[in-house]
Amino acid sequence: MNFRRFIAGTILLALPLIAVRLVKQTTWGPILAAPPARQTGDPKAKVVIVEYSDFQCPSCAIVDPTAHKLLEVYKGKIRLIYKYYPLTKIHKNAMASAHAAECAAGQDQFWPYHDRLFQTQRAWADLQDPTTSFMAIAQEVKLDTAKFQTCYVDPAPIARIEADAQEAQAREVTATPTFFVGDERLVGQVFVTDGARTIEKELRQ
Repeated sequence: MNFRRFIAGTILLALPLIAVRLVKQTTWGPILAAPPARQTGDPKAKVVIVEYSDFQCPSCAIVDPTAHKLLEVYKGKIRLIYKYYPLTKIHKNAMASAHAAECAAGQDQFWPYHDRLFQTQRAWADLQDPTTSFMAIAQEVKLDTAKFQTCYVDPAPIARIEADAQEAQAREVTATPTFFVGDERLVGQVFVTDGARTIEKELRQ
């Protein structure tokens, strides 16, 4: 009986270590698993694109329509994973917008909220307190606003945002948006010009 308890205890202790290792290893370093709510496209797609982005970044807003277009053009062939990288030193509402998006993800409405954040970026980017704007978006995308508000004042989601940011730094991300298409890195609006070429290259491998 004691031996069985020892084995069971050993397995339980090992589980967190196993979970930590559930990552994809690349030449740029490991990619931690992302929640399904922040992934779009075919889950079984051959090509996986990882984006590190900041909702207050103007270049990110410019590039976003290209990501949408490529998801349509390569439907069933690519999957996009969104990772937070709020540049808090230069964008005062970057963390707050990421926090709001993570609360939308908690209700499985990350992508509609994501889109509206970029589409309305100029309206909230320079506000002293963007809460009212973020609540309005929550209503637009039909979130449970009471749950959203509770989440938005809860600091717990910030840990998930910071984990993405730490991963970005470990992978030598220095600007947003940065896309990794397989092992190839595309920074900023280079994704607009080279995104399709890089996807095609990955599909041929």
